[in-house]
Amino acid sequence: MMILLSSQFRASDPPIDSGSGLPIPPAGHEESQRDNESLSKGVDSAVRDGEQKARVPDYKPRYLFARIAVFLIMLLWVVAGFSKVRDISAFVDTVQQHKVLPESAQAFMWWVGPAELVMGLLLVFVMGSELRKPFGKLVLLVSMGCIGGFMYYLSLVDPVVLQESGCGCLSDYRIASGMENSVRFFAYGRNLILLILHVVALLGPAMVDSRYRARMKAANH
Repeated sequence: MMILLSSQFRASDPPIDSGSGLPIPPAGHEESQRDNESLSKGVDSAVRDGEQKARVPDYKPRYLFARIAVFLIMLLWVVAGFSKVRDISAFVDTVQQHKVLPESAQAFMWWVGPAELVMGLLLVFVMGSELRKPFGKLVLLVSMGCIGGFMYYLSLVDPVVLQESGCGCLSDYRIASGMENSVRFFAYGRNLILLILHVVALLGPAMVDSRYRARMKAANH
C-alpha cells in the first residue's frame, strides 16, 4: 500500500493545497499572470486611443470669411493709396477746401497715400499667415481706427463744402449723384461696411476656433 501511494506522488508533481485540494501554482506564476494582464490592458488602451484618433475629423480651420474680409479691406487701402499717390496735388487741394485741418498739418497729407499703400501691404501678410497672431490683430485694429478717424473727420466738414469738393478718398474721383449730401452718405456707407468687415476679420476666427474645439471634443467622446 505504501509503495502504491509513493508511486502516485512523484517529485515532479506540484504540491496540493490542503484546503482546496487543488495544485499550488509554482513560484513566479502570479507575477507572470499580472504581467500578462498589464500587457493586455496596455494593448486595449492603445487600441482605444487609435480608435479615438481615427474618429477625430481631419480638418483645420481656414477662416475663409475672415480672409475674404481682410482681402476687401486691403483692396480698398491699395486703391485709395494708389489714387492719392498718382495725383497727390488733387488730394491735398481737396483737404484744403475742407478747411478742417490747420495749414501746419496739411503738409502731412503728402504722406497719406504712401501710408495707405503700406497698410495694404501689411494686410496682405495678415490675410496670409498673421490672421490669428497678435501682429495681425494689431494691424486690423490700426486699420479700423483709421477708418473711424476718417469718419469723424468727415463729420467736421461742412456739408455744402463736402458736396462740392468730395471727401478725397479716391483723390478727386466722385460718384455723380443728384442726391443732397450724397458724398457724405456714400462715404459713411462705405466706411460702415469696412468697419463690419473689420469685425468679421477680428471675431470670425475666434468663433471658428470655438466651433472647431467643440467638434474635436465631441469626436473624442
